[in-house]
Amino acid sequence: MHTLSNLEEYIALIYEKYLRRSLIELGEEIIESGYLTEIPLETIFTKIEQNFFLISETKSKKHMISVQEGLQQVLKEIEEGLRVPRLPGLKTTFLEFDIITQGFQNSDLIIIAGRPSMGKTAFAFNLAKNIAQNHKTGVVFFSLEMTRQQLLYRLLASEVGITNTRLRASRIKETEWVKINNRIQDLSQLRLFIDDTPDLSVGEIKLKVKTINLESSNRINLVVIDYLQLLEGLNQDANRVQELSKITRALKKLARDLNIPIIVLSQLSRNVESRINKRPILADLRESGCINFSVKTYTTQTKKIKDNSIFCWTGDCISKQKISDIKFTGQKPVYKLESNLGWSLLISSNHKILTNKGWKKIDQLALNNFISAKLLLGFRSLNNLSKYCITWDKVTRIRYQKLAPVYDLHISNYSNYLTNHLIIHNSIEQDADVVIMLYRDEYYNKDTLEKNIIELIIAKHRNGPVGSTKLIFDPKYLRFSNI
Repeated sequence: MHTLSNLEEYIALIYEKYLRRSLIELGEEIIESGYLTEIPLETIFTKIEQNFFLISETKSKKHMISVQEGLQQVLKEIEEGLRVPRLPGLKTTFLEFDIITQGFQNSDLIIIAGRPSMGKTAFAFNLAKNIAQNHKTGVVFFSLEMTRQQLLYRLLASEVGITNTRLRASRIKETEWVKINNRIQDLSQLRLFIDDTPDLSVGEIKLKVKTINLESSNRINLVVIDYLQLLEGLNQDANRVQELSKITRALKKLARDLNIPIIVLSQLSRNVESRINKRPILADLRESGCINFSVKTYTTQTKKIKDNSIFCWTGDCISKQKISDIKFTGQKPVYKLESNLGWSLLISSNHKILTNKGWKKIDQLALNNFISAKLLLGFRSLNNLSKYCITWDKVTRIRYQKLAPVYDLHISNYSNYLTNHLIIHNSIEQDADVVIMLYRDEYYNKDTLEKNIIELIIAKHRNGPVGSTKLIFDPKYLRFSNI
């Protein structure tokens, strides 16, 4: 039975079909106009441009709003919040966590990351169940690793307090059957969907969500994906790091298009295991290190880093920032990039550099491409550099140098820095609005005082504070609860 809850989906579908039909008609008109030799080309071009503008204008107006109209909407939301105090986003029922995040917001991309055995899948599935139950809303969980049967056994074990092993072996006491049947009846009321199709792409996820929205009254208001590294990209031959970057951008776009939060799980770098302190940091989510040790960073007139600082491009100026971590990431193939102004840089192939068309990896650059560079100014003026001191310089040569040691620099506030007169990128978390990292000290330290405790580290929060909170984790039944 269809209700008004999916009316918006039908309107969007009709609107999309209207735009496509308009484009087809315009295409036919262009073909016909090409045969009208008696009409001047200038007249034909003008008419085509006008008709195309009318089509594109109807689409662009959807996303354009005046400040006055926008502020009125903001004021209305604030007034509604005063009348009925509430979190603006989807609540997870984990109290301290909800206070920090203010719930999961529409159009946000949330990354939940952790090393293996930290409980990522269990935590994410727990979130999905809690939100579906608490908000009585539609949630879809895309599991690219575990089967739906495995997830459902986990869910039932957690709810009835019977181990997964006993359930699978059907070692159930007679008195436990009533409890199992009652919980199954309750859980069956949830608007929670599980899709265990392997090798999904972002486009297929979008199609599946829109299909559910159109075919039932259970409108999807949250998508959870387990996990990022198993998603299929469009270009199977591309560099995998580059491909993952495109996937996260596509997921962020999907969150905006559907106007719902999307949670995606992600593995963390193995660098965590090599540190004494195993507690993850934001840099563990970033790409592996790409900078050769001979690179000159603009801090002093020597090649040494002074006061653990480095210069970063803010978009308007260059400012001095603290380096929070420097890590050796092994031996890698290093390439030498040379520019028209005479600057050069030793860098690995998958690292990004700022171009006039956005960030590009070294293996995406071609000769005569334009890259960002600092103008020839005295070193003393570096602290006062403005956007007018950045120019576009042509790439004149890219060649393989050698296998060499490379390092990764982590700067807390910015994802780029100035080196050898060029601006290079420092990072998948750039597309995420919220990054949550899971850490269980008990996994690494058997003598820890924090038994059965999991820490949720909010390492990035675009619209709010960062911080951390802890939950009780029951590994026997894979349950999470407030402390």
